[in-house]
Amino acid sequence: MNQGEEAPRSAFRVAEALRDAGFSVVQDCGGGSFKSQMKKADASGAPVAVIIGDDEARTGEASIKALREERGQFRVPQEGLPEAISDLLFGTGEDK
Repeated sequence: MNQGEEAPRSAFRVAEALRDAGFSVVQDCGGGSFKSQMKKADASGAPVAVIIGDDEARTGEASIKALREERGQFRVPQEGLPEAISDLLFGTGEDK
């Protein structure tokens, strides 16, 4: 999901990097409010949502939100997304 003017370019790069790392990525390019994008992400059945707003795009970070578990949303550097998502999904590292 992305929100803002700078975010879409960053979101495309992040989606491609996650695909290259072996993740299945669905990217909604239709826009809409943050709430509607979250509803679409939840309805997709995806286990996590990667959120990139203008602030994240400027800092080179992304927020990760678990959609099927009660966990807090957290930020990671974009280059660390594959490892952070693997840790969240498969428990391969520290519990977030």
